[in-house]
Amino acid sequence: MKVTLLTTAFVLAAATASASSFQVTLDTSTLIGVQTLGFGLTNFDSASNTVLLTGFDLDGGTVVAGSEDCTFGGTFSGAGCSGDLNLGVTLEGLDPTAAFFTQQFNPGSSLSFTMTTSNNFSGSGIPDQFAMYLCDGGLTTCYSDDATGALLLLDLSGGSLPASRFVTFAAGLQGLDAPIVIEVVSQVPDVPEPGTLLLLGSGVIGAMAKRRRRIV
Repeated sequence: MKVTLLTTAFVLAAATASASSFQVTLDTSTLIGVQTLGFGLTNFDSASNTVLLTGFDLDGGTVVAGSEDCTFGGTFSGAGCSGDLNLGVTLEGLDPTAAFFTQQFNPGSSLSFTMTTSNNFSGSGIPDQFAMYLCDGGLTTCYSDDATGALLLLDLSGGSLPASRFVTFAAGLQGLDAPIVIEVVSQVPDVPEPGTLLLLGSGVIGAMAKRRRRIV
């Protein structure tokens, strides 16, 4: 767990000076059969953003192994997208249009995950936007009461990032309420600048080595 959090800190340090974490939960008890979970990070703004999606819990459901796709059927290049629902998903603003991820799963009673994101914005034009989609297994229908087809939207427009900044939609036809977003203690609070991070990393490694010598 400590290694994962430290790795997350190093990854996000390249993109931003701080990051915010949120717990997202969705009731999926009304869904039957294979479904598709999708995430998108549109690259509208010149400022770079990174979104990490980790700790997926399907509450009795299962991931369809090998069904992960970072190209949305060839629509996108796949740049800036990596991972799967078992190991975690990373989205970065590398593709000129968007980084987009989809994977199939068999639903359980609920679906939850942790989202850790930067919030960088140049200050002009349209900010980058994160979106979550839930669709049928064949991606022919996405469940949302909104025209965007998304259940969750977040503009990465800079400044503070409370949970109230998320826009959520229900999926009335499928009997799904809007997802719940709860702000959690950031996994990467106030990540130092790269130079400071190197010093911090050396300090952490040294402290770990010293602690190990004392134990021995």
